[in-house]
Amino acid sequence: MSRAERTIADPVLAGDRERRITPAQWLAAACGLHAAVLGVAWWHASSHLLLSGRPGGHVVALGRLAGLLVGSAVLLQLVLVGRLPWLEPSLGSDRLSRWHRRLGFTIGSLFLAHPVLLTVGYARRNHFGAVQQFTEFISDWPTRLAFAAFTIIALVVLSSTPLIRRRLTYETWHVSHLTMYVAIGLAVVHQANGADIAGQPWAIYWLALHLLVFGCFLTFRAGRPIARCARHRFRIDRIVAESGDVTSVYLTGRRLDRFVFRPGQYANVAFLSKGCWSPHPFSFSAAPNGQFLRLSIKAVGDFTARIRDLRPNTLTLLEGPLGAFTAAAPRDKYLMVAGGIGITPIRALIESLAEAGRDIVLVYAVRTVNDLVFASELRALSARCHFVLSHSADAAGAHESGRVDGPMLARLVPDVEDREAFICGPPPMMVAVAAALRTLQVPDSSIHYEQFA
Repeated sequence: MSRAERTIADPVLAGDRERRITPAQWLAAACGLHAAVLGVAWWHASSHLLLSGRPGGHVVALGRLAGLLVGSAVLLQLVLVGRLPWLEPSLGSDRLSRWHRRLGFTIGSLFLAHPVLLTVGYARRNHFGAVQQFTEFISDWPTRLAFAAFTIIALVVLSSTPLIRRRLTYETWHVSHLTMYVAIGLAVVHQANGADIAGQPWAIYWLALHLLVFGCFLTFRAGRPIARCARHRFRIDRIVAESGDVTSVYLTGRRLDRFVFRPGQYANVAFLSKGCWSPHPFSFSAAPNGQFLRLSIKAVGDFTARIRDLRPNTLTLLEGPLGAFTAAAPRDKYLMVAGGIGITPIRALIESLAEAGRDIVLVYAVRTVNDLVFASELRALSARCHFVLSHSADAAGAHESGRVDGPMLARLVPDVEDREAFICGPPPMMVAVAAALRTLQVPDSSIHYEQFA
């Protein structure tokens, strides 16, 4: 399962303390400062094109600006998905991934505008046809690199459109995105030889910025997960069937007490077994205990359907922990609403909060009683468990029937407005439950949820 959206309030200091500057604000300030530097650099290198009055000058200047914006946006993309420790834990991978996806489509438009504007602009300046001017461009080797990068990026952006994305397996989509790093490398070489950078006084700034971003990306996206796996040597201890289509994978390893994560978080996991090498995101379904890690996985595709075929002692690569779906600011009373396999992070949250003596109410919705996962564990952790069956009735009256909505929540949780609410499940349920909680006077700052896509 992959995360797509999370709603969570920015942290506020207690009492009279001032509001801290959030990582999002730091990132926005850095982007604003870079935009100012970029504007000065562009004007210094291209103002003569705007002021000369020669045909095509304005178009060429805009083409150069599009190129600088593309290079900057690519660096920001690496920051958003770089697992930076001062950014990801606060904003959450969901929000960063959403920004990354939206910015990706913007980059596609700018990447198209850059060569088109330059070709049209220089064709006017040189009194060439557009085809002749493009042929002149493509004869230069840095431009050939840019054309190759453009082709790769165009294909990746196209593969991310909903119509095509739905037809691709997760593994195919993931591999296609890895080719973006090749495109980035080609584009950087092209841009370093461009008129806006080569020989300009800010070339050192541009180089230093690339080294900083690439260095952080390689360190935290690749180096840190590899180091952690080498340190802990994660491997499968046992496989347990929780229901007809949900399986728990218990991982063991060295010094697990030093592998720190917070209940509610997840990890990108790859099992070193045939057909299971591609990393997929799975939630930890048990709180940290220093003895094992538990991932509970629902069979929803080719990869997850092979989980029960895995064997003990299979080595496992684990990138994480990730996500900010956690109880960062402790409260006395909580409401947990789970739908389907969304119970996995909720189960870990309940375990940790129960150990701290918190007042917890769980509303857990599934299709039928056979779809309930961790039922006995959840009853043992919290005395106030409400299981809701949406596609079958319970003649014995032991479970609720229907869908989780405002009237049901008001009846089951009379003091709902006083509770911190965590929701995890299918997207339609997320939206409906969050809206119901707002109608019951639960403030937005007390509603935390994730969506599955």
